[in-house]
Amino acid sequence: MNKYKVFWLVFFGGLLLFAGAMVWYTQRALTPYPPDEAALRALESSADLEVRATVYGWVFVPKEAVKGGLAFYPGGLVEPQAYAPVLRQIAARGYRVALLRVRFNLAVTEQGKARAALAEAPELPWAVGGHSLGGVVASNFTQSNPEVRALVMWAAYPQNDLSGKDLPTLALFGERDGVVRGEQLEASAPKFPKNTLKQVIPGLNHAGFGAYGPQRGDNPATISAEEGWSQIAQRTTAFLDQHLGSAAR
Repeated sequence: MNKYKVFWLVFFGGLLLFAGAMVWYTQRALTPYPPDEAALRALESSADLEVRATVYGWVFVPKEAVKGGLAFYPGGLVEPQAYAPVLRQIAARGYRVALLRVRFNLAVTEQGKARAALAEAPELPWAVGGHSLGGVVASNFTQSNPEVRALVMWAAYPQNDLSGKDLPTLALFGERDGVVRGEQLEASAPKFPKNTLKQVIPGLNHAGFGAYGPQRGDNPATISAEEGWSQIAQRTTAFLDQHLGSAAR
């Protein structure tokens, strides 16, 4: 075998190895966190709450009077069903909750997805929210959709400067969050709407906002998953009651 054949064999062999490595890395990097059993159970209807699939994802609708709506974007590379345990508790307290499904489990690919949920019940006062990357996208959505009455951000901060907006905003964080860094929050602090309510839940980590197991880079939580979900739901509902509930009466 002459040296030219050896060269091309080595060259194309290297290309194949590189291509294979890139495919493996891409598949690994884009593999989403799946929902656990508790999340799947939370997607079942009950006597007082209807849960159904829609063109935009899922909707939780209480059988009694509805005070308002919350359209929710999932975190990056997290399957949306993972947020069902918390969102179900919010819906049970009188809110229509739309859980949005987005392409590739990345909310940035469908930043306007909440419009379909709002259009389905235009008579309600609506808030838009999300976890992590989903919270960033929710904050972007409020900029071009002034009909949104409130913003809910779980373990997230605005990408754009919202400091000039008079928009009721809840920013919930976990004390044990290992994904959202303190320096990131400090740098983004001036971008939050001026009347933002910021709260930190003791013992909660980043993944604790959903039900999808441990997340890379996160710290272990020091409270149970159920206690975390309860705290998130209680604090979010109290905020919605203040800024949406009165508008529906």
